[in-house]
Amino acid sequence: MRRKSHVPGCIFSNHGRYWWRVRLPGERRKTAHPLVPDGGRHATSDPRVAEEVARNLYARAVFKAEGKSKRQRRSDGTVAELARDYLEFARGYYVRPDGTSTGETRRLRYGVQPLIELYPSLPAEEFRPRLLKEVRQHMIDANLRRTTINKRVNMIKRMFRWAVQEERVPPSVLHGLEAVTGLKRGRSPARESRQVRPVDEFWVRKTMTYLPPVVAAMVELQMLTGMRSGELCIMRPMDVDTRGKVWLYRPRTHKTEHHGHRRVVPIGPRGRAILQPYLARRVDAYCFSPAEAQAERNADKRERRETPVQPSQQNRRKPNPAKHPGDRYDACSYRRAIDYAITAANRVVRKAAREPGEKVKETDLVPRWHPHQLRHTAATVIRREMGLDAARALLGHRSLGITDTYAELDQALAVEAARKLG
Repeated sequence: MRRKSHVPGCIFSNHGRYWWRVRLPGERRKTAHPLVPDGGRHATSDPRVAEEVARNLYARAVFKAEGKSKRQRRSDGTVAELARDYLEFARGYYVRPDGTSTGETRRLRYGVQPLIELYPSLPAEEFRPRLLKEVRQHMIDANLRRTTINKRVNMIKRMFRWAVQEERVPPSVLHGLEAVTGLKRGRSPARESRQVRPVDEFWVRKTMTYLPPVVAAMVELQMLTGMRSGELCIMRPMDVDTRGKVWLYRPRTHKTEHHGHRRVVPIGPRGRAILQPYLARRVDAYCFSPAEAQAERNADKRERRETPVQPSQQNRRKPNPAKHPGDRYDACSYRRAIDYAITAANRVVRKAAREPGEKVKETDLVPRWHPHQLRHTAATVIRREMGLDAARALLGHRSLGITDTYAELDQALAVEAARKLG
């Protein structure tokens, strides 16, 4: 038996193609919308596809109407309306002291999107544990990992907790949702996460030969210090204390700052040698710049060019290009640069194997790895050389309720680890 549709409005057939008459969030009146799938040119003729497209359109409309003022929109007490208001609250709540977003709002959007897709027009006060389990099953069917599903279900609960505080729904709604427990390892059909393993230094070095010098320096510095990718990408000269034999880097922002934790990354002799050239800039400029990496790449191409530059090839750079390199890397662009280098390294191996009698061995290919594995590599080396406590100190791991005295001891251990290992 087909599940009852919770899409608001009316989906109707118009000459064999499905349309949707509905008042979307942010609109004042009902409008007919053709239900065109992504990548398509015409409205779909499949009723199931039409319903799926309608859910996606409604979810996009919710996110689009999020920034509109309350005077511009109408409150109808539905799940979609509640999600829109909660996301607007989150956008102003989850910010750093300097006013920039922590990224939590973006994660919340992913978390509540399945809820909006399935039950956009359902009154929020009628949302029950059984429906939350259906949303969770929808995430399982989407092949999300178990830990990701649990986090997103908790985000939905957090949204209803906020709704109770704002007296948007009765407390009994939240009480019922809290009864839905998280998925347990090995006791659900959800996909399990793969454990993050350290990456062998041999493969890191092989990848670095195909990286731009800027990114190669980032990789080596992260492997020595064990800092997070986000901390590495936002490094500026003004954040690095260069007094003493061990430099101290204090990130402008970090993962656990909302818990009141301090983060200090010691940089030993080898790390200092890598970082030194990138400190010669404005004190408030980022040390690792994609624009510099692009300039170095272009200069290398010109140097390796074998044919003369033709007149038609001179001054072809656009004065105002639509896309240009940013002022710093972020965790995603940093990871993509490494992924491109791995692809380039493996392409060379496969090309060499095209010779007669040669075959590609899987052991010759660079395995896929990501920057976070460098943090695990650093932890493994430090633990082997100096013990678990020194590794925990250098990586900045702390527990709630830690004392100031214990924190000072951690920093001393971290400095000693950096001095010994470089």
